[in-house]
Amino acid sequence: MPKINKIERMSYSGGLLGVLFGSSRGKLESRVKELNDSGWNLHFIHPESVNLILWVLRLFLLLCTLGLWTIGSSELLVLEREED
Repeated sequence: MPKINKIERMSYSGGLLGVLFGSSRGKLESRVKELNDSGWNLHFIHPESVNLILWVLRLFLLLCTLGLWTIGSSELLVLEREED
């Protein structure tokens, strides 16, 4: 039976707020469980590739918010399930 795929992006918060209140494992685990409950299976996780412009933007946001928040890293979740 053929399979169908789906791509989901998981984004995380950076800065001091991301360190204090963000749990990347907990967020990933709850999202995967939610997707599993709807019939999707996690195939693999692809980490974000960061370029220089994104690093500069993150640093700028971190400076503007006095270290409280910036754009965090993200991952692409590749999911699959059997076609109905």
